[in-house]
Amino acid sequence: MAEEYRDRIEKMEKRYRLLADNLIDAIWILDAGTMVYEFITPSVEKISGYSPEELIGRGISDRMSPESLRLTASLLAEARAEYEKGEDVKRTFEVEMIRKNGSTYWIEATARFLLEKGNELKIIGVSKDITRRKQAELERDDLIAQLNRTVAEKGQLLKENRILQGLLPICSGCRRIRDDKGKWWPLDIYVEKHTGALLTHTVCDDCRTIFSDPDL
Repeated sequence: MAEEYRDRIEKMEKRYRLLADNLIDAIWILDAGTMVYEFITPSVEKISGYSPEELIGRGISDRMSPESLRLTASLLAEARAEYEKGEDVKRTFEVEMIRKNGSTYWIEATARFLLEKGNELKIIGVSKDITRRKQAELERDDLIAQLNRTVAEKGQLLKENRILQGLLPICSGCRRIRDDKGKWWPLDIYVEKHTGALLTHTVCDDCRTIFSDPDL
C-alpha cells in the first residue's frame, strides 16, 4: 500500500513537475521499524537544506532535537499500538528539526501507518514548516511571562507602599507595631513579614557617639 502511495507521488511529480518543484510541504515515507526515509519529495530541500538523495536511507533521529525525538517516539508508539488493534489512526504533532547548516526549525507533521505488500509497515506523512508561527508563539509566551512578572512586582510594591505609608500603631515604649488583629510585633519582624525586606542591625552615627561617651 505504501508502495502504491510512493508510485502515485512519483507519477504526480513527473506529471506536475512545476508543482512538485514549488511544493511547500514535504511528503515522506518511513520504514516503521527502522525510522529510515524511503522516499521524500524535493520540497524538503527548501525546508531543511537536505536534498532527497541525502535523506533517503537515513534515519530521523539525528535530525531532531532530543526532546522532539522523545515526543515523536512516544506518539508513534502509541499510534502503532492503536493501529495494531485495527484502528485507522492519524497523528499531527509539532517537532523541532535540525537543518543541514545546524540551525533549527519547527514543522507540523501529520502521519499515519500503512501496511505495504509483504506485511512491511510504513509511515507516510506530510511536514509543514511552521518556524515563523512557532517563533511568534514563543515571543508571545515570553511577553506574557514578562508582563506577569511586571504585574506581580508592581502588586508587591503597591502592597509594600500601602503598608509603609499607612498609619501604623507603634508602642512609644518598646517600638512594637500593632497589626489589624491587635497583635503586637517587633518592628523588624513586622516589616519583614509584610514587605519581604530583610532588616540588618547596626548603629547610626548619633548613637555611636552616645555609646562611646565615657560619662555614660
